[in-house]
Amino acid sequence: MCNMKKISIIGAGAFGFALAKIIGDKHSKKEIFIFDVVKEYIESIKTTGQHPVFHPDTKLADHIVATHSLAEAVDNACLIIMAVPSKFLRQSVRAIKPHLTKETIFLNLAKGLEAGSNKIMSKVINEELKGLKFQTASLSGGMIAREVTLQNPLCAEVACPDIKVAEKIIKIIENNRLRLEATTDLTGVELAGAFKNVIAIGAGIFDGLGYGESSKSAFVSHTAKEMRRLAVALRAKRKTFGPGSQAWFGDLMTTCFGKSRNRELGELIGRGLAVDKALKKMAGEKKSVEGYLTAQAVYNLSQKHQVKAPLAELIYKILYQKMPPKKFIDGFIKRW
Repeated sequence: MCNMKKISIIGAGAFGFALAKIIGDKHSKKEIFIFDVVKEYIESIKTTGQHPVFHPDTKLADHIVATHSLAEAVDNACLIIMAVPSKFLRQSVRAIKPHLTKETIFLNLAKGLEAGSNKIMSKVINEELKGLKFQTASLSGGMIAREVTLQNPLCAEVACPDIKVAEKIIKIIENNRLRLEATTDLTGVELAGAFKNVIAIGAGIFDGLGYGESSKSAFVSHTAKEMRRLAVALRAKRKTFGPGSQAWFGDLMTTCFGKSRNRELGELIGRGLAVDKALKKMAGEKKSVEGYLTAQAVYNLSQKHQVKAPLAELIYKILYQKMPPKKFIDGFIKRW
């Protein structure tokens, strides 16, 4: 197993930068590289140690190297942290593959499913790296990037089929404000991270329409039951979708009731903004919304596996079939 002397973070967005902050502050003697295709991000980090868009009052440790060169970032790296949206993961891993020369651990941060194939992120990574020596893991839980940089007390999970690899990753990332738990249910953890984003869009629609927390809680709890049924059908462990799971329950509460991007998208739609315009507004603010594509994947998977998910279907119809948000509420009351 690799020695963790060099760590590479691919993606200098809000969460990639936040993770670079906590890893850099903890490990002053390790080689830590951060890469992004957005030149503005890398140049700002190079010159000031700060991000030009996110976390303006946060500075990375001086020994972190920001680079435009993917080869420089990943060459001889033991841990490669993939902090890119799910829609870019496959092409990113494909670009990295020619530069890999040793056994590597890939840690995925994306909380989505691949559009079209409906695959979890670890399967995408495994397909692209077939023939090489590597391990795949995912970090997931209720962690809003801003709260990570503020060092708020947070909890999450690291999932890997090899529990020793998960524990090794935890030693790199965990600190006295961020507690991580190890699990072998990689499928369950990745599905949990993806599914809760769809629920959060629905929760945001309730907010946008002006309904209170009681109504939103009813929707969240009923839709969560649907998602658990689907996850189990996809071979996730039922325990991962229990109330004690940080990857599910903790993240679900954070995303549906906190200042999350997916909830924000739903709120914009609930207020009357067309879906395409709401997405454009979020993109203009450099906010990726994983739940939009995942809603379609969830609909496809529920149909394929014959799992009843009427509330998730309502969200799909709002996003892809122009169903008015007010009909969403009527459908909610009738369908559960």
